[in-house]
Formats: sequence, C-alpha cells, structure tokens
Amino acid sequence: MKKFTNEFKIGLFILLALAAGSLFWMKTHKVTTAETYTLKTYFNLATGIKQNSIVALSGIDVGKVDAVNFVYDNGTKIELVLSLSKKAKIRTDSVAYIGTSGFIGDTFIGLTPGTAAAAFVEPGTVVPSEDPIEMRELMKRADSIAKSLDTTLAGLKDIGKTLGDTGKSVGDAMTQVGTLAKNVNGVFTDNKQKIDNMIVNLEKTSQNFNDFSDDIKRNPWKLLMKGKEK
Repeated sequence: MKKFTNEFKIGLFILLALAAGSLFWMKTHKVTTAETYTLKTYFNLATGIKQNSIVALSGIDVGKVDAVNFVYDNGTKIELVLSLSKKAKIRTDSVAYIGTSGFIGDTFIGLTPGTAAAAFVEPGTVVPSEDPIEMRELMKRADSIAKSLDTTLAGLKDIGKTLGDTGKSVGDAMTQVGTLAKNVNGVFTDNKQKIDNMIVNLEKTSQNFNDFSDDIKRNPWKLLMKGKEK
C-alpha cells in the first residue's frame, strides 16, 4: 500500500480548506447580475461610505454600495450606485440615509420602508436622500443656541432691573402720597379749634335765621312796623 507523505497531506488539506471557503463565500456573498438591480442616490456629505459598504432596508442587509462617484452638476455631490437584491423592494417614498452599526460600528446606507400606498421603484431610479448632520454643524448650532441663551438671560436681567426701577418709582410715589396725606392731616389738626368755631358759628347763624323766619311767619305785621320805623 502506497503511503502519502506529510507534505502531500498538508497540501491536500489546504486545497480542501480553500475549496470549502470559496464555496461558502460564493453561497453567502456572490450575487449574480440576474439576482440584483441598481438604484442611485446622492448625498452632499457621505462620511465613512465606500465601495462595498452595506445597504440595509429597515435594518436588514439587502445589498451593497457598488460605486462611489463625484458629481459636479450644481455643486459637488456624492453619487452612490446601490446594488440590491431583487427580493428587496423599495418604494417611491423611501428615503436613503447614512447610519452607523452601534456606537462606533461600520457606516452603512439605510433605506426607509416607505408607505404601503406608494408604488415600487424601477431599476435605475434615484432614491431621495437625507444628509447626515455633520459634527461641525452640530457644534455651530450648539454655539448659536448658547449665544441665544446668553442674549435671552441678558434680556431677562434688563427686564428685572426695569421692574425693580418701576417698583422703586411706585414706592417713591406712595411715599409722596403718604407725606401729602400727613400734611393735610396736620393742617386739620393745627386748625381744629378754628374749624370747630366756624362750624359752631354757622350753626348759630342758621338757628337765628330759622327763628327769625318762624317769627315773621307768625307775626307778619312786624315787617310793616320795621318799614315804618325806617
């Protein structure tokens, strides 16, 4: 019986391993032209996206980025050619976006499912996109918000100061009113005796007039006598 050398056995094992690995890769990654279709989408910013980046529909891998191109019509845009499995149907109101697997995972192209009322797209269709928010833009917005808060707080401080000044003015006015009332009260207090005498004299005059009027009513001839005496 012929014996095989160790070198032959090692070589045979390597060949079998390569064949098994190739078969597994072909079954899990290879997609023929008949099984795929292409779509396009455009971004102003596509950080982390490269050729062969995953394309996911509703979070499920359905294809890959087949090509990344620059387009200079009306500014600079990034054109992404998406190769998708024919099993993955994209609707006309689906939106492409850039996502990240986990906190620091790989970047991928995500596709929203769209609505049931929308029709399915045809191969070669351009899918609307939603640009990611750049960190630099976030920092600018945060700085703008901080400045707005500073301005708002400064305005509130001015309003508080104005209200404080107004309160002080109202307090001064009330003090003046109190002083005036005190002065008026002082005038009445200082001249109380004179005012009482005036009131008493007025009462006496009124009483004398009433008595004189009653006397004339009872004795009208007294007016005639007064006239003759003159």
